[in-house]
Amino acid sequence: LAAARHTPGALLPLAVRAAQGRTGLYGDRGPGALHLDRIAVPTRIFHGPDDTVAPWRFSRRLAADHPDTIALHTVRGAPHGAMWNADPEAYEEALRRSLTPLM
Repeated sequence: LAAARHTPGALLPLAVRAAQGRTGLYGDRGPGALHLDRIAVPTRIFHGPDDTVAPWRFSRRLAADHPDTIALHTVRGAPHGAMWNADPEAYEEALRRSLTPLM
């Protein structure tokens, strides 16, 4: 499935954890249920309004409420779990800009 969706290799461990329900994030509860005080590293969320599984409003609220640690990269026209497929070049560029300062 990962190969068919062209999933970047770096995301595979997170995808496995998500499939197993071990990410520590519970989308049905909304951002108020998360332990955001524990997020101590820069976090980039790739999400968009066309995701019919996870509410985009939660991602927008997370980014707005925590601008020092959470950044939202809006991806339009992408279904849930395939944000990189909508525009691979823009996805990789946003990811590169997020990760380069940390290296």
